[in-house]
Amino acid sequence: MGHNFLDIIILYLFTLSDLKTIVLPVYTIFAYLTAPHTTVERMLYALLWTWLHLLQFCVSNQSLDPEEDASNKPWRPIPSGLMSVVGARALRWVLLPSCFFLSVYLEAYWQGISLALAFLAHNEFGLHSHMIMRNVCNAWGYASFNAGASVIAAGHSTMTTRTTISFAINALVILSTIHAQDFRDEVGDKLMGRRTIPIVWPEASRIGILVMLAAWSIGLSWVYGLASIFSVPFCAWAFFVGLRFFRKRTAEADKLSYRYYNIWLAAAQIVHVPVIATALSVL
Repeated sequence: MGHNFLDIIILYLFTLSDLKTIVLPVYTIFAYLTAPHTTVERMLYALLWTWLHLLQFCVSNQSLDPEEDASNKPWRPIPSGLMSVVGARALRWVLLPSCFFLSVYLEAYWQGISLALAFLAHNEFGLHSHMIMRNVCNAWGYASFNAGASVIAAGHSTMTTRTTISFAINALVILSTIHAQDFRDEVGDKLMGRRTIPIVWPEASRIGILVMLAAWSIGLSWVYGLASIFSVPFCAWAFFVGLRFFRKRTAEADKLSYRYYNIWLAAAQIVHVPVIATALSVL
């Protein structure tokens, strides 16, 4: 029993840093809102599918660059000694077919294949080291997570024109703002020789976050006609987070700013979902 509990803790630690950016917005918010007539069983399947694919990505990513985690996140399974690199690589290749078979069972196989390819491109093919392709892979992955969780929660394809637009908006939001996650990891990224956007363009990247958060918030509020009771705090939060990234530049400050960014991201990912956009426009 104790050994099994430790195994669960190890798997949880692999995914801990990304739970707030993947499981919360994708599973608890986006999947439910795009499938409001779902069942508890289907939502649990969506949760399992989302988390297991997140685990596949995290194990793959962390087993390739353990030196970075030793500097940035020493509590993770590999740098803390809870799992060896060899064991993690073996787990990574067990998770690949496991996720695929689960996707086939839940009739989300195209989304599962898309995620597997995105993970391979980002990690094993080394695109995470390219400052632009890194963001492209992130956007690709988020769109696939959204599509898969939505299909599973609904029990059928949810690809109407409006939901397709929602998936595309979420991908573009990620593509243009996800380098917010890289500010907190500059020390480790420099150690690994990576050329992330904050490292290559230290000043422009912070200005870019401020501009893009504000632009997306104002644009989404205007296009979807969101009522001021929501659009004003939504835009104000975007300005607050963007200004914080611009003005507070220590590693600790960037970690907190990234948490605040995730709150904004969760809101930005749902305001254009049809059921929410309609509700927020008539408040």
